[in-house]
Amino acid sequence: MTSTPARSADPHRDDVKLSRKEIGRLVYNWIGVDGGYLGSFSYARHDRFWLEVCDLSVSTAAYAGTTRECFEDTLFQAAPRDQAAVLRAILEEYPPLDVPDPGQPKFRTEKLHREILSWIGRLETGTTSVEVALLSATDSVRRALDDADNLMRMSGPQSAVDRVHTALHGYLLGLCDDAGIAHGDRPTMNQLFKALRAEHPSLGNLGVRDDDVAKMLGSMASILDALNPVRNSASMAHPNRSLVGEAEAVLVVNTVRTLLTYFDAKQRETERTAYSAGGGAEPF
Repeated sequence: MTSTPARSADPHRDDVKLSRKEIGRLVYNWIGVDGGYLGSFSYARHDRFWLEVCDLSVSTAAYAGTTRECFEDTLFQAAPRDQAAVLRAILEEYPPLDVPDPGQPKFRTEKLHREILSWIGRLETGTTSVEVALLSATDSVRRALDDADNLMRMSGPQSAVDRVHTALHGYLLGLCDDAGIAHGDRPTMNQLFKALRAEHPSLGNLGVRDDDVAKMLGSMASILDALNPVRNSASMAHPNRSLVGEAEAVLVVNTVRTLLTYFDAKQRETERTAYSAGGGAEPF
């Protein structure tokens, strides 16, 4: 390839970058290709596009292949932040079709539009997955996390808010049930969280600076209290007119992952301690 992007991708973030398949869908199902030509891009306009959007120096005329191939290769090699900038510029230049094209049923659809927005979120935030490896969880919790993970990848973090909320609520309920901690018939997340903090054996020892850690956990109760209206009034849980912003949805997802990971780590810590005290080998 003769045209060389000025910046290379961050090797630590290759997992968030656009795949060849995603780039192909962007090119054929969103921008449009006529022969070797990409949308309305001439050689000069293509070169100017990269310079204006990403400050990348590209020479399409010096490239051995077509404009489409030059665009695909340059985009594939670009850093995540540049890929995101390109996607935003493309969506501004080529908006979704108001009326679907019967001859091209997959062309610039609202579904693909949402998916491209999810790619942008992934590239800008580095968030690729909701998956958390939990020591113990009910089937419904694992299914909710799987659903959230798929929605995160296909439609973006806003679509995952409802499912991560369900997963956390179910997980806290399961922890209480497994430990024999009493709760009401329809406990809220905050009620479950409060009961766990007071009675769950894994939270009996918060280690060094336990008072400060306890304060942190107390602050988490306020966060859980705020998650409920976000889920009920600004997520896909209901036909809400407005959804929580993309960055805020990532905040919700990461908050839930943090809590799940913390409780799971405390469970594992407690079980390792119990096995060591009994003279057995660690269970994991």
